[in-house]
Amino acid sequence: MTTAPPFAVRAKRPHGTVTYNCPTPEWALKKLRDFQSVSYENISVTGPGGQPLVEADLVAMIEGGMQTAPVANRITTAVQS
Repeated sequence: MTTAPPFAVRAKRPHGTVTYNCPTPEWALKKLRDFQSVSYENISVTGPGGQPLVEADLVAMIEGGMQTAPVANRITTAVQS
């Protein structure tokens, strides 16, 4: 039996989807920003309890020492060319 990492960052890219399983909010925030910088679409982040998180939630967790963030709407980024 395997335990899922606390944070999952997913995005749609031109040839499928990519998912990073991140053990810390710092790592999840880095992956989120990486995905945004390369214009991946439909980026979503889920937290330890499976709750959707936004960038501000991850920052609050990092600054607050990994306190539980409030449940937030899923972050979705649609890039228009």
